[in-house]
Amino acid sequence: MAELVAKVQELTNLDSSVHWFCPCANDDQHGRYFDDDCIDLLATEDESEKAARQAKIKSSETLRTEVLTALRILAYDGTEAAPYTGAMKAGLKAQLARCEICVREFHRARGQMQTMLEADYTEEDVNNFLERYDAMNNARISAGLDHITECLTELPAEKRDISSTGEAGIFTLFEALNCGPFITNENELMRHFDKPFKMVQSKKKLKLPTYAPGVAAFLFSHNAERQAWAFRNFTNIKRPLTGTEFEYSVKPYLQAAAGRVSIISLELNFLSTFWRAVRLITSKLTKELIASHFCTMDTNIYKLSMEHWQVDAGHFADMAFCYQRWLEVAPEAFWTAMGGINGQHVAENILNSPVLQRLMQTKNETESLDLEQKLGWVMPFIRSIKPGTLVPPTRLVFRMLLHKFQEDVYSGYARTVAWKVGLAALLETIKLVKTLKGGPVVVHLLEVIAKEHTSVILQELEGIEKKGEMSIDETEQLVLDIVEAALALDVQSLTHSRVVLEKTQAVDHEISVSGLDIWKMAMRLIKPGYPALATAAIAGTSGLLSLEKFSERQIKAAPKLTKAWNMALDHMLRHVHLEMLERLEASLPEQLVELYQEQKAAKGLVALLFNGEAEIHQATLSLFKGLSGEDNRRDTLMHLLKAFFDTTLTCVASAQGTIARSGIFAPCSTFLKITTDVLSCLCDSQDGYLRSATLDVGNNQSLERFWAATWSTLDMLFRQTEPWSQMGYDKIMMQDFCRATMDFADYAFDQYSILANTLLSTSGSGSAKEVGKKLLGHPTRTFGNATKWLRLRDEYLIAKAVGLTCKMLVRLQEVGIRIDEKASKYIEDVVTSTDKNAKIKTKLTANQKAELQRALEKHVGRELADSDTSGRNTPVFDVLPGKAARPGTIDVDAWQSKSEAEKARRQTEREHNDAYGDLISGVSKGAEAWKRHQQTQQIQQIQQTQQSRKPAAMPATQKAAQKHQEDTKSFLLKRKQDKAASDKSKADALARQKLGAGSGVAGLGDMGKDHALKGQNVMVSSGEESEGDDEDDDLDDLFKPKNKERRKIERPEFETSGLRPEVKKGPTRIQRTTRSLKDMRARLAPDLQSLHRVILKWDYFHDGDYPPGAEEHMFQGVKNSYLDPTSYQSTFEPLLTLEAWQGMVKSREENSAKPYEIKVLSRSNVDNLIEISSMISSNDNQRELSLHDGDVVLLSRAKRPNEDASAPHCLARICKMKRSKAQIEVVYQLVPGSSLAPALAVQAVIWGMKVQSITPLEREFGALQGLQYYDLCQQIIRAAPSKRIAANEKQIVNMQEVWKVNRAQGEAVHAALENEGFSLIQGPPGSGKTKTIVAIVGGLLSQTLSGSSSAVTKINVPRMAGAQAGGGSAEGGATRKLLVCAPSNAAVDELVMRLKDGVTTKHGKRCQIKVVRIGRSDAINSQVLDVTMDELVAKRLGGNGDKEALRIKNGEIFKQHESISATIRELYDKQNSGEVKGTELTNLMSEIAAAKRRKNELGVRIDNVKDQEQNAGREAELSRKRAQQAVLDEAHVICATLSGSGHDMFQSLNIEFETVIIDEAAQCVEMSSLIPLKYGCVKCVMVGDPKQLPPTVFSKEAAKFQYEQSLFVRMQNNSPAEVHLLDTQYRMHPDISVFPSRTFYDGLLKDGDGMASLRQKPWHKSQLLAPYRFFDVQGQHSAAPKGHSLVNAAEVDIAMALYDRLMADFGDDLDTNGRAVGIITPYKSQLRLLKDRFSQRYGQGILDQVEFNTTDAFQGRESEIIIFSCVRASLGGGIGFLNDIRRMNVGLTRAKSSLWVLGNSTSLSRGQYWRLLVEDAKARQLYTTGNVMGMLRQPSTAFPVAASNGYDSRANPRAITQAEHRPPGTISNATADSRKVVKPTVATPKPTEDADKMEGIRYRFEDRVSKKRPASPESGNDDDVEMKDAPDTTEDSGASGTKGDVPSLDGVRSRDETPTSVSGTDEKASSIRANGTATKPRAVVAPSAVPQAVRKKPAASPFMPAKKKAKPTR
Repeated sequence: MAELVAKVQELTNLDSSVHWFCPCANDDQHGRYFDDDCIDLLATEDESEKAARQAKIKSSETLRTEVLTALRILAYDGTEAAPYTGAMKAGLKAQLARCEICVREFHRARGQMQTMLEADYTEEDVNNFLERYDAMNNARISAGLDHITECLTELPAEKRDISSTGEAGIFTLFEALNCGPFITNENELMRHFDKPFKMVQSKKKLKLPTYAPGVAAFLFSHNAERQAWAFRNFTNIKRPLTGTEFEYSVKPYLQAAAGRVSIISLELNFLSTFWRAVRLITSKLTKELIASHFCTMDTNIYKLSMEHWQVDAGHFADMAFCYQRWLEVAPEAFWTAMGGINGQHVAENILNSPVLQRLMQTKNETESLDLEQKLGWVMPFIRSIKPGTLVPPTRLVFRMLLHKFQEDVYSGYARTVAWKVGLAALLETIKLVKTLKGGPVVVHLLEVIAKEHTSVILQELEGIEKKGEMSIDETEQLVLDIVEAALALDVQSLTHSRVVLEKTQAVDHEISVSGLDIWKMAMRLIKPGYPALATAAIAGTSGLLSLEKFSERQIKAAPKLTKAWNMALDHMLRHVHLEMLERLEASLPEQLVELYQEQKAAKGLVALLFNGEAEIHQATLSLFKGLSGEDNRRDTLMHLLKAFFDTTLTCVASAQGTIARSGIFAPCSTFLKITTDVLSCLCDSQDGYLRSATLDVGNNQSLERFWAATWSTLDMLFRQTEPWSQMGYDKIMMQDFCRATMDFADYAFDQYSILANTLLSTSGSGSAKEVGKKLLGHPTRTFGNATKWLRLRDEYLIAKAVGLTCKMLVRLQEVGIRIDEKASKYIEDVVTSTDKNAKIKTKLTANQKAELQRALEKHVGRELADSDTSGRNTPVFDVLPGKAARPGTIDVDAWQSKSEAEKARRQTEREHNDAYGDLISGVSKGAEAWKRHQQTQQIQQIQQTQQSRKPAAMPATQKAAQKHQEDTKSFLLKRKQDKAASDKSKADALARQKLGAGSGVAGLGDMGKDHALKGQNVMVSSGEESEGDDEDDDLDDLFKPKNKERRKIERPEFETSGLRPEVKKGPTRIQRTTRSLKDMRARLAPDLQSLHRVILKWDYFHDGDYPPGAEEHMFQGVKNSYLDPTSYQSTFEPLLTLEAWQGMVKSREENSAKPYEIKVLSRSNVDNLIEISSMISSNDNQRELSLHDGDVVLLSRAKRPNEDASAPHCLARICKMKRSKAQIEVVYQLVPGSSLAPALAVQAVIWGMKVQSITPLEREFGALQGLQYYDLCQQIIRAAPSKRIAANEKQIVNMQEVWKVNRAQGEAVHAALENEGFSLIQGPPGSGKTKTIVAIVGGLLSQTLSGSSSAVTKINVPRMAGAQAGGGSAEGGATRKLLVCAPSNAAVDELVMRLKDGVTTKHGKRCQIKVVRIGRSDAINSQVLDVTMDELVAKRLGGNGDKEALRIKNGEIFKQHESISATIRELYDKQNSGEVKGTELTNLMSEIAAAKRRKNELGVRIDNVKDQEQNAGREAELSRKRAQQAVLDEAHVICATLSGSGHDMFQSLNIEFETVIIDEAAQCVEMSSLIPLKYGCVKCVMVGDPKQLPPTVFSKEAAKFQYEQSLFVRMQNNSPAEVHLLDTQYRMHPDISVFPSRTFYDGLLKDGDGMASLRQKPWHKSQLLAPYRFFDVQGQHSAAPKGHSLVNAAEVDIAMALYDRLMADFGDDLDTNGRAVGIITPYKSQLRLLKDRFSQRYGQGILDQVEFNTTDAFQGRESEIIIFSCVRASLGGGIGFLNDIRRMNVGLTRAKSSLWVLGNSTSLSRGQYWRLLVEDAKARQLYTTGNVMGMLRQPSTAFPVAASNGYDSRANPRAITQAEHRPPGTISNATADSRKVVKPTVATPKPTEDADKMEGIRYRFEDRVSKKRPASPESGNDDDVEMKDAPDTTEDSGASGTKGDVPSLDGVRSRDETPTSVSGTDEKASSIRANGTATKPRAVVAPSAVPQAVRKKPAASPFMPAKKKAKPTR
């Protein structure tokens, strides 16, 4: 007791402000600390606040425990304890009279006290103490209540309230409601509580804010006032109970009440009160309270309730509410508490309740039955049951609600409620079971619905088509939802069954259409009208999009189940097609529009449109056609987009998403077609909706969703195609599908810019880059799987895959998106894979790999490491005897000798090892060990060899040989290791095949997978062996002979920096270089962007010789030789652009192009260039514009772009032209920053005008950029032709006999055949250049043609670094062909015609060869059209007969469609007239329906035709490419112009041109010569004549820097002795050739044997029409009406008179059909005048009989008779570009039998060489002057030829010092031989600037005069350039060298001259420059004599000085 006393004293001594039962103290008298008191603050309380609060609570609990302990003092009765007992009671009274929380906590602590006591005392003692304790509390409370009664009694009733009792009264009443023993003591309540409780509520009802125990206890009280107050107060508390409150305030009284309603001791009258209270309590319970408190009570209320359902009392509604609440809030706790009672039992108990039955049958309501509430438990009940067990209980519910309660015994109200609830329950059940996806439960439910309820519930929908949206009631909507859900569930069930089948090949239920009755009945109710039911049915079937039938291969895995599954799907599809879609076809268009406006219907219809089953797709498409009124698919989709943009795109995106998620193959082809059409409708350049429509933000979101879904689906296609290819689908079909996919992906990616522009223009926010990032993010996610298609086998697909990959890499890089590392690594592995290191096996060609590499490097911003770094073997020059070898060369003899012994040793060792290897090869472990032993031994041997080497210096050649051996060993070792791994892989594969791969497949994951051998699928398997592996199994084959045939290795592969050292006097050999992929790509397809940027930055209106921004100091002259490609390129690249600028200036001056309107349809940024697109008409382009890829176009805001420099303008390049029907989409590239760029917005209108094509320029620039990768690079930059090789007499004679050539030709042919590198052949006019070329071709093809005249041998070339086996032609190597080129089409055609006649091989065998002419047909001679690539490809592809028949057939379909459409219109007109009624109307309607079906059928066929056309286009492209490859494979010789040889076709085809022949090589600039050499050329034969016309160069400034110099001439200047001269002409009559030979070829050009007799013609009997004659025409020239050209009418008159005389006297002797007469002139205007005058006199037919042309254009051609009109005739001035001796040479050497020159001798004599010609004609008496016209009017017989005196002017040329002067109007008396040569004396002018310069000769810049001249114009140039006159003939005659000699043109070698020059015998004597200046003498080169048939003494070289020979005698 002492301890208790101490505690009591301690408590009573505490500060009075301290609360004993709560944390309040001191100033904090109203704090809230317990959770129950601060519920609203708990959510916002932070951790620190919570910790502080909890600390105070803990301190308070400690104090409370002390109080409870001290209260034990009450157990003591003695006087000693009385003071302390009294102190505790007083303290309690004080504490409980000031704090409601202390009151609550004190009474809640009773249980704690009991627990504490029970731990120390017996139960009896505890009970006794508690009785005393409770009595104390009751006494205190009773006293307080009595005091309240006294207080309130004294007050009037209106003043009685709780506040009037004072604070003590309030706390007393509050304590009474919290004291459990008091409120359960009915006597105490009646005596002390009820009266004051009633009195305090006289004025205002008492409200208690907490769940005090009294509130809950009074819920079950029999006292009406207490109970009413409790219900009211309990209800008004809005918050739920807390756990503490439930345990302290509710649970004790609820359990006590439950004991009163047990079925055993049921107080029936109390039952309603009980459930009313339970309902209220339940409404305040949370899920946690129910689970952790309510369900843990000693009394199980749930099971107790089951006993009450069958009791007929007034508790049903409250119980129903409780069930609803329990099932909604805590269903798991409900069923846990129910234990073994199942859902079916619960439902049955409730629905069979007598109370419910009575209520349902009550028809006369006296009070509200509120049946909806009484059945409100049904939905929570269904939701509470697990879906797997849901069918049995719900089946009972449905039977009761939908059938039992629909009987007549029940009231209408009850039936309606039960019907609604039943339908809702059925719908909810379907939704819940749907979560199971499939299985027996789903099947069971669908069967229940179909068999038991469908017929009943569908009656609700009768006539629904006649209703409107607003008139459909709730039940009808429920039935519609049920139909939709049931159909969807059935589809889902079938989907699930497929998944299970694929995994396990078994299912646990029968596969069928479980809800077949639902499908039948629902779809048969679909009728035209309001589409509610159609919407539901369509929405329910949308899941069919994700289903496809099992393939035949899959069926084999589980035949019975898969067939049943396929049949079930067939049933569904048949109902959809026949029952639903066909019924909907009867709807009117407005009804279909209404249907499509329903979001679910639209989504479902679009899903059906994408369906992979053709019938479903076509039937749905027919509906859409009916809706839109369109006849084809694209137009239908366009209508949908325009009318329902958001709906359509959203639905399409949804369907695409379904396809992407399902990963099935069936709908993918449809996806490609429809999405292509949608993209076309959106973006098409002609009618794309986005190009004209204005979108809002919502539209943008739909567009973005569509774009994202498109790429998501494409990603799936890229990912799944390889697995699909293994499922047994037809491989041709799969191939076509892959092609369509790749085409679509490429097309879709191209539309990015259109979508970006649309979003950018409508969103108004975000930069172009941000929008680009957003849009391109979707293709980026697809990129990784797209790159996997690089492994495809199909060449078309490979090309497309490479193109798309590169395009995406570039685009993504531009917007700042980086592909992920995995994708980057994959592409890098593809690029760097080789046969030896095949990381990823592909069929990519080297060029394609290089293209990928370039794109990836640009994307990642770094260079990739080459997988195989090969040395560059470039040519070097000869090592001279006695000189040390240059660094980098190899002493081949030393290398070979050193390696022979080693090779022999290795051979013996290999044989030894192989023998042992064969012995143990049968044992796998032993074989592996042996291989490892061999490899270890080889490594050790290599290491020992390396260690044994001494560090002493050794010769470079020995080091090289040694290094070669070491590398070879290492390489062999690695190769053997690779081979071992390869063999093991093969063995494993074989073992798998023997075991039967795929036979043990356990699940459907691999079900139906193709387990065929590798190499048969659409993609290259990573495990496949390379096609080239069989050839290269062992590298030892390179060093030792094997039985199997191997490719011949012609040259050892070793490092060198040039040519291998040549054997003395042997032929030149060029070492082929093994190039990396990147180098190959740079050579074949270099990057041209730098050129484009330069050109496109130019200002079109800039005036100047140099391009905008360029100055003269930026250019440098062409050197004779360069040391490296870089310096070469730095010289030529600026000159190339300089020439390009002048070409543009010329085009600007002469431009007659028509301006055209450009409407900007799209704008985007690509490769830092702006790209815009527009449309033009195909007809306009063909007739007027003539735009092509590569054209430069002037864009401007002005309507006449070339006339308004002030308008914003810029240059653009056409980079792409896409033809579509009658329109062409043109894509222009331009540089940013131009004045026009800001105006190029979408829909902007500008104007364009074609300037010129830069395609030839691009090819020249590309060749220059790739030069460093040429095998002939060093020879080109150094201008080093191959050395002449001395042919022995036997070889020369053999050449002459085989090819019937002369000696010079034979030597040239021999050198061309033997030498690699460059062989130069100079061919003067008529010297047999073409014959020589044909002979060379025959020699080169001799080996190929040796077996058969038509056989073509394909040569496998060494693969380039990184090339894969099989990466090209079938044999794995590129086809080597012979390429023959010339600058002009005419020259090429001439060669083709000769080659078509066949060639002769070295062995004399005459063979026909296959020649292919590359080029545009419209520019090619009609005689060679049959061998053009286009023609040959067309023949190979077959005629157009089948195509024409198909076109006619398709045309019939369109005609039928038009006809049936007209019929339908007529039938509708008849129907709408109102005149047809009754049976006739019915028949009319049937007729309309039949016509519509026919129209739909035709529409389907039209769509198919269009799809086939698209596929046919793709197939045609592929077939064409294959045909091109086949044509090239079969060809022997390819012929093209130099520019044409750069055609893109050669980049995509697998071909090499190891040998190139260039004709007219001196007539092309050096850059053009480079173009054909990029295809691996190591032998180039250049044939040309620098003495004839030079290349055409527009820029006089470029010409000043020697840009017009040809490669031929540059090489000739460096190595004149290496040029082969064809020294015999076979064209001209000797009288014609004598002057050109002496003047232009220093007399070295001889006549062929018997040329005089061969060219003798009947008209030669007249002096007037002699073989050669100059007619002195005294007329004057005049300026042409347009331009700067000249005309001479007098010469035209003479030409016509000459023609008249010739035809009059010798017309019968002329072959006019062969155009025997040619009339040429240097001036284009004169040419036009000649044509006009001749046509006026002779009619247009004269143009077919006489060939009119310019001199320039006639080069390379010939005619029997040439009339040469010189034009120039004036009293003063020069003779213009007539002074160009090369133009003069061409003009004088075109005739075969007669050349008649028309000119004014006085004017022409102002030019040095024309003066020589005039004097020569006079001296040879071939000069006619005076009244020439009068003479020509006389018969030719009036001027007979005099008898010859036998004088031969060629044998003994004598000098004539003075010309004979004859009277005017006479002809020179040809008493002597007309071929007599006169060498007029020529005065040697002083070397001053006044010396006459000859137009066209290329002088060194330092030799030029200050006056600039333009480059030599081409035939179309009309400009006349004034030149200085020739010196007077009377001055200082004969002052030069040898008196009377014709001055040599080679005193100083011009760049276009040959090394043929003549000087006197005195070497010190000076010769004459071409311009008359003196120079140092040179050696004389004389022609060699014609050898006899057998001649043992070698003939003198034509390039060695000739000895003087005695004058031959006749």
